[in-house]
Amino acid sequence: MVSKPNRRRVLGAAAGGAFAGALAGPAAAAAPSAGGAPAAPATAPYTRRPVTVRSPDGALRVTLRVTHGRLTYEVRRRGRTVVAPSGLGLDLAGLPSLTGGLVVTSVRHRTIDERWHPVWGTDATVRNHARECVLRTVQAASGVRLDLVVRVFDDGVGIRYHLPRQAALGDTYTVTAERTEFALPPTATSWSLAAGTDWNADERHYGRAPLAEVRTAQTPLTLVTGGGDHVVVHEAALIDYPSMTLAADADRPGTFTSELISLPDGTKARLSGEFSTPWRTLTIGGRPGDLAESHLIENLNEPCALADTSWITPGTYVGVWWELQRRHTTWTEGPRHGATTERVKQYIDLAREAGARHVLAEGWNTRAGGEWTGQDFLTPQPDLDLPEVLRYARENGVGFVAHNETRGYVDDYERHLDEIFARYEEWGVHAVKTGYATRFELGGVQRSHYDQEAVRHYQRVIETAARHRIVVNAHEAIKPTGLARTYPNMMTGEGVAGMEQHNYKGKNGNPPEQATILPFTRYIGGPADYTPGVLDVTWDPAGLGTRVQTTSAAQLALYSVFFSPLQMLADTPENYRAHPGFAYLKDMPASWDESRFLDCVIGDHTVAARRKGDTWYLGALTDEHDRTLRVPLRFLGRGRYVAEIYRDAADTDWHDNPLPVAVETRTVRASAALTLRLVAGGGAAVRFRPARS
Repeated sequence: MVSKPNRRRVLGAAAGGAFAGALAGPAAAAAPSAGGAPAAPATAPYTRRPVTVRSPDGALRVTLRVTHGRLTYEVRRRGRTVVAPSGLGLDLAGLPSLTGGLVVTSVRHRTIDERWHPVWGTDATVRNHARECVLRTVQAASGVRLDLVVRVFDDGVGIRYHLPRQAALGDTYTVTAERTEFALPPTATSWSLAAGTDWNADERHYGRAPLAEVRTAQTPLTLVTGGGDHVVVHEAALIDYPSMTLAADADRPGTFTSELISLPDGTKARLSGEFSTPWRTLTIGGRPGDLAESHLIENLNEPCALADTSWITPGTYVGVWWELQRRHTTWTEGPRHGATTERVKQYIDLAREAGARHVLAEGWNTRAGGEWTGQDFLTPQPDLDLPEVLRYARENGVGFVAHNETRGYVDDYERHLDEIFARYEEWGVHAVKTGYATRFELGGVQRSHYDQEAVRHYQRVIETAARHRIVVNAHEAIKPTGLARTYPNMMTGEGVAGMEQHNYKGKNGNPPEQATILPFTRYIGGPADYTPGVLDVTWDPAGLGTRVQTTSAAQLALYSVFFSPLQMLADTPENYRAHPGFAYLKDMPASWDESRFLDCVIGDHTVAARRKGDTWYLGALTDEHDRTLRVPLRFLGRGRYVAEIYRDAADTDWHDNPLPVAVETRTVRASAALTLRLVAGGGAAVRFRPARS
């Protein structure tokens, strides 16, 4: 169930609950943080001098000013400019723009230092250490009060606006534009997706370009400066507010302004009372691995709002999915229907053999497939005996994932949401995969998947699921912004050009370089349901003329490079049992105690290692070029380890012979290094276990 005090705190961040300590009066005592170090708020009278906020390690410096009545900020790292002076502010309907006429009335500082333990994640313990500054301002012309909150971490910066409850705004008010600027180095190299409002706007290939040539971008937007600084622009804690995209300033190369996804009437957000916007974030480091290892996005979200999380269990899953994508079977009922009683039982057997926790059955419910309209998410198709499937799954220690593909008819789904989830809870079904492909109709209006009302819907699904002890895998939904810290039952989602992008006629699928870009772009926001593990990459039962554009060994490497607490083993039972790489996937962890990104060059190659208990898993991937990597093993503990290596064989060729995998075992120590030869589109996967005497 949802813990009510925490839930009020989370949704009231939407209501400003997080400001209780930051903006308390001078008599308020500084409470000790979870890490044992006392918070240290301090109020200072404002002068016209700039306000500086430094990261705990001193490497990052944010300078805040009021220039001609407008709030501005600047970010420098080790003396180099990362963000040049950039404007801040909001436009509210019927009021003067909050980009001018502002006067600072007070400045307040505090230090945050705590350690917390995720229910699941890339690391078992996370440190949340930042210095915070709150500038309280007022606009003389309107009397509107606007607070700016800045947190500076060793690995980046978060900035948000806070509107206190006030007579000048009335009970309700409307945001017509947000004017947050990011004046970034125009000569930087960037990786981005063009901004869009379609259901698949996030499911495209990241393009590399000089930043000055980028006109619009979805976030995350990633760049590397000439000085070697690595930066990601994104957002955190997206609640009750539209998704942010970025629009380039034609007159100032490299400068972008926040562009919020509009409601159907053209406005951006309708708000009431006290409100805090999502954080505008800059994840910053000196190497690609600093970005991938960062917890900044999670740390800018509220703590867990669930009183009991014992029912949330990360793990791998299998299911009736890839065979549908390859058109071997169908979602619709008929002679080739995939999700039959017999077939789902075969996947349950696969789950038991692989150590997977869940089985997915797409096309299990009435009227799935075809036009996808008028679906019944409680009634199985005639050839699926759901009680028998659930009994067999329980007998084998496997959970069932119910597919809820709304096809964007959200009104009907919302009307029945509590009823559907209550019945699932009664049946012992504790996982759903939601979908919103092609359209999004809510309130009788077809709208963007990413506007304020859509964001509210996704949040309602998460909260309703939590009440019924159900975890969510959301497809065609909003990008992740770290909310899983608060609601860890929101386990994973799409928002990525995943494995299914290899299926369309006339397309060759995801180019190999995408796997070396995604850890530093899309995955900065949170987990993705990429659905890796297709070992028979040439399987084409329906003659589609398409295939997965990697070697089989690269598919194994994805399990260390890509993170998801619900991580799919996407291939079929038959393809797994015929492939030697299946042995590597058995008992594969989906939540980790420690994660390291080692030798990485965005768009070229990536090497990542993750630890569960005393076992390490390493994945190495390359782009469209052959590559030999030397990987020091300093991340290993003391003593000897048995390394099980799955790599491209001597005759493996991405284009003509992608299936062979060579398997070898050797004993290594932390002082050693592995030399990995990767063919174009290929990879290597290594499991290190302590050697037993």
